[in-house]
Amino acid sequence: MDNKDNPERAQYMRQYDAGQYVKNLRDGMTLATICKALGVTAAHLSEIERGKMPSDHFISTLARVYKVDENDLFRRWGKIPILSKEEILTYKSLQRILTDISMNRKLTEAEKDDLYDNMYEVYRSFLEKKNQEGDI
Repeated sequence: MDNKDNPERAQYMRQYDAGQYVKNLRDGMTLATICKALGVTAAHLSEIERGKMPSDHFISTLARVYKVDENDLFRRWGKIPILSKEEILTYKSLQRILTDISMNRKLTEAEKDDLYDNMYEVYRSFLEKKNQEGDI
């Protein structure tokens, strides 16, 4: 059985892999040094490194302390980045379009992915145009 058929196992593996990634970020720094910078106990950090799901706040703190991309860390844990959540909660039109696309059974996963890529390209084109107009 592959992880697609077992979402709990897939999430556990994602958490374990993310924890190992964070452990590797220590790169020679002692657990005590990192824990002091993070403001947590060694036991807590050790649990995270072994696969325990951290809080969103803790993921943000890890990104800041290790100087890595916060969005990447959220993705590694299979979580939605804080800024993305805030955008979705703020803009009802964004909620509506994401829900409509998600619920449309006529679209394949590949078509949804293509649609999201096209939406991103529209956004990048919009920024480029604003940049050319001197608005950015």
